[in-house]
Amino acid sequence: MLNVHGYLASLLFLTICFFILISSPGFNYPGEPEYEGTFLSNHKTSEFSVVDHKGRTTTNFGRNESPSLLTFLFTNCTDVCPIVTSSIRRALALLEDPKEVRVIVVSVDPEGDTEDSVQKYISKWSLGDNWSYVTGPEELLQPIWESYFVNPQLDHSVKNTLNNSFSMKYRVTHTSPVYILDRLGKAKILHTNPIDPKSLAGDIKILRNK
Repeated sequence: MLNVHGYLASLLFLTICFFILISSPGFNYPGEPEYEGTFLSNHKTSEFSVVDHKGRTTTNFGRNESPSLLTFLFTNCTDVCPIVTSSIRRALALLEDPKEVRVIVVSVDPEGDTEDSVQKYISKWSLGDNWSYVTGPEELLQPIWESYFVNPQLDHSVKNTLNNSFSMKYRVTHTSPVYILDRLGKAKILHTNPIDPKSLAGDIKILRNK
């Protein structure tokens, strides 16, 4: 007699294993190149159009000559953000023409990322014209966060005053994924921390040549 419960348990186990496999870095669907990051087969990206730190209209969609990068940072961050910024810079340095790759940084701290702090961050890291730092009201950025599964925890109880300016550096908890967008702006490959510059650069090259 068929053991229905055993069959269902086995089926559930195999299903879980399959989803773990396809969400693992380095997994590639049949017919796709061997990416180092996680290939996104059906990421439903919402289009956004915002203004960056130079007053330029910045959008994730459109026709570009090269893939783009998208990540999420904030200027007062002292841990993961500098590491991600450095990793992206090192990855771009491995490309023949790094300035062709647009880098979109979306703030996860719209209150703390003032025009002055953004400019200082850009200068500190010597970020070129191909970098676009996007900030603005939380209601403007929230749909972008949700579209890329970023959920920053903003502590609104902390006020931006001189007395607690040190605390401002630690009031945002967030993730900093790096998405590689194809020429049409669709998210295709995901890299998460720790980000390896060589792997990131390699995936950019593969997607550029597709």
